[in-house]
Amino acid sequence: MNNLTSPTTVLSGMVLAMLVACASTDISTPASVETSDSVLTTSVRSGLANQPGLNPADIMVEVYDGEVRLSGFAVSPAEAEKAVAAARSIGGVKVVRNDLKVK
Repeated sequence: MNNLTSPTTVLSGMVLAMLVACASTDISTPASVETSDSVLTTSVRSGLANQPGLNPADIMVEVYDGEVRLSGFAVSPAEAEKAVAAARSIGGVKVVRNDLKVK
């Protein structure tokens, strides 16, 4: 019997074809974007923590595609502006959206 038409070879080929046809397609955000957003999030949080007189525990940081959103609470408008300036100073940050509320 020919090796290409043996029942085992044909069955193996059919199983392989079904596995390939059923494989899922990953439509998530590319790892490079996720990684850079993750790095930016960490950098912005670190930058906020290094600002004297700023309480970074009250500030949430979200980053998507280089755009930073600050939310949470600031004690004063000056503290909110300090947080925005700190976020803007991080390399790779494209835009900072200030959604901080003053207590």
